[in-house]
Amino acid sequence: MIESVDSIYTTLFTVKFIHSGYQTPTEKFVSDAISIIPDQYTEAIFSDYKMDYRFFNDTLICFIRTKFLNPPASDPKIPAFSITGDIKLRFLLNTRDDFFGKTYVAAAGNKKVYQFSNKINNGAGSNLFLTAPVENHVVSKDYETGTIVQDAGNLYAAVQFVKAADSIAITNAAFWKKLEPLQQVVNNADLQDATIINTDERCFGVIDLYNSGTTNSSYNLFDISEKLFEPAPSFTIKFESKF
Repeated sequence: MIESVDSIYTTLFTVKFIHSGYQTPTEKFVSDAISIIPDQYTEAIFSDYKMDYRFFNDTLICFIRTKFLNPPASDPKIPAFSITGDIKLRFLLNTRDDFFGKTYVAAAGNKKVYQFSNKINNGAGSNLFLTAPVENHVVSKDYETGTIVQDAGNLYAAVQFVKAADSIAITNAAFWKKLEPLQQVVNNADLQDATIINTDERCFGVIDLYNSGTTNSSYNLFDISEKLFEPAPSFTIKFESKF
């Protein structure tokens, strides 16, 4: 007798990375330049709720052990172990050294960390960005080399450190490079103080995904009955390439 299967691992969410600098004949994938691991708290959650992840090519996939809500019907599915309370899944991002040579981002050392989260509302078409809307340029702010802002419908990247006290105009080509028209990319609004983010270890950035508290239902990991979405939520992080 063949026993019916009522438990299976199912995709909980995916995060797609877009970076044209890693879509070349020699380097085809963002995973060649970025490493992703869960922090210690997330590893414990993975163990408790039978979850796991993979990062390959340009996509982070998180999956969870599930069971059929109404077997033998295969859908909808729910977690095999009930998730109680609020949880946060945190992934630590680190980059290869040459990533900064190909990407408009700030290499802020241990002072600043990029934070990408589903507690935002920055969808555009089919894309659910984990990056915050591109920040408007403010002449009275400091800007790290490599960071991006917007002004008058265009993106601008700081090509050297911009000091607020110097009141440098965004039209000053010695400090700012005008890029293509506005699009949603990793930008200054995603750069946070490392002391606030408080990571297990030094890293370039974090992806924080919550099971509650989102401001747009499209960013939810589960529906209100803890059923998994079909298809699973697909989030986007886009980097602006220097090439």
